[in-house]
Amino acid sequence: HVLAASEATRRDLVRYYHTPLARISVVYPGLDKDLAPVSDPARLAGVRARYGLEGPYLLYVGTLQPRKNLVRLVQAYARLRSLLAGQDRPPPAPRLVLAGKKGWLYDDIVAQLRSLGLEGQVLLTGYLPASDLSALLSGALAFVYPSLYEGFGLPVLEAMACGTPVICSATSSLPEVAGEAALLVDPLEIEALAQAMLRLVEDAELRRELRARGLQQAGRFSWRRCARETLTILEEVAGTT
Repeated sequence: HVLAASEATRRDLVRYYHTPLARISVVYPGLDKDLAPVSDPARLAGVRARYGLEGPYLLYVGTLQPRKNLVRLVQAYARLRSLLAGQDRPPPAPRLVLAGKKGWLYDDIVAQLRSLGLEGQVLLTGYLPASDLSALLSGALAFVYPSLYEGFGLPVLEAMACGTPVICSATSSLPEVAGEAALLVDPLEIEALAQAMLRLVEDAELRRELRARGLQQAGRFSWRRCARETLTILEEVAGTT
């Protein structure tokens, strides 16, 4: 018997490995209980100071590699800045923060930043300590995760647990994780991604709505539930129930 982390993974196992559907059960992972909204002004200010952040920012967290679709994210961010600049009274343009260690083909992301003249507007933090994650997420205007493929997509759930509005891809497992608590976009459509970011920059009420939905959605995932469902399946497979 096979345990899969999502229905999307289950489908892939059937499609690519020809595993019989009846031999696969989906058990969703849980979530770190320490991930929660941070409201302490001193803690939020400390993280901002540590990374040199002033004003609003959009946040991505994860390894910087092609599967995460970051070149398109940077292109969409450039488009967002263009859309804001074209308004009569635009809101402040947020910075884009890419938090995570360097992955393969990392240089392609840097080259895209340079070609678009965004070096001063996009912050690359490098490896992000776990101790900073909740505060950095909580302080973000929105979490943007246009990944091309995820077996589960834990960063989306982590952002929701911290009360951060989420934009993510409408592909692979991400719609399962996000439910109705995020703006879902085609990760190949740069304009759609830019428009989703623009909506959250301009619409405070939408941000509040997604925060509330995200917290509720994150509350559906726990390691206790994961352990209970895993044990039930193990017992059934072993014939002890």
